[in-house]
Amino acid sequence: MLKGIIDTHCHMDDPCFADRLDQVLEEQQAAGVVVIMNSGSELPSSLRSCEMAEKYDMVYASVGIYPNETANLPEDYIETLRGYAERRKVVAIGEIGMDYGYEEHPDPAIQEKCFREQLVLAEELDLPVVIHNREADEDTLRILKDYHIRGAIHRIFSPIEYAREFIKMGIYMGFGPQITYPGSDCLVQLARECPKELILLETDAPFLPNYGMEMPATPDMIAKVAETISEIRGDMTPQEVVDTARENAARLYHIAC
Repeated sequence: MLKGIIDTHCHMDDPCFADRLDQVLEEQQAAGVVVIMNSGSELPSSLRSCEMAEKYDMVYASVGIYPNETANLPEDYIETLRGYAERRKVVAIGEIGMDYGYEEHPDPAIQEKCFREQLVLAEELDLPVVIHNREADEDTLRILKDYHIRGAIHRIFSPIEYAREFIKMGIYMGFGPQITYPGSDCLVQLARECPKELILLETDAPFLPNYGMEMPATPDMIAKVAETISEIRGDMTPQEVVDTARENAARLYHIAC
């Protein structure tokens, strides 16, 4: 069993865990998971993430507005987020970013406005950001270049030429179960090239289990992700992948673990 796993992006406030969350978290600890970062995607889930972090020792929170939730936000949403971000164990602004992956998505101009407002908030609070980027690499890269931020691309699945540009900016790469699926060639190449000091591990639980496994995804599935990265790279054992990712997460998010 791999030990010391940190899942840097999940949604354990999802309704599928609601009636058994205590049990699920106990199971995760028994499986070697030491820290879970629960991500907000709009105001209600950001508040739930804060409350989970305050209730459970192993949970930390990020708060933010996911791009597909950027339409019809209240005018004072940034001040609400600011209040959440100042709560105990909130370690990042996110998930925030750009998403063109759905046929119906908010106007890109609305997405960009919200993304920029949250990047400014992160700068003001000196917090890292958790970036959601789906089929929007060119705009995401363009926008990030306007700010002095540190952070990670969550569930990275960019063409390698864009991933290389993010790496040049010092952005961390969030590797998840997608790398276990056939056809994930861009992730295989990125796993070979990514500097060790920029590797993070995540599941996006409950949304994406490892290949061949049933929903819901859970943080312990990171073990297979680490094994896959180890096989691809050839210069790290699975435990070394986990240890390196844990050290990277602790450095980026100022988590004691």
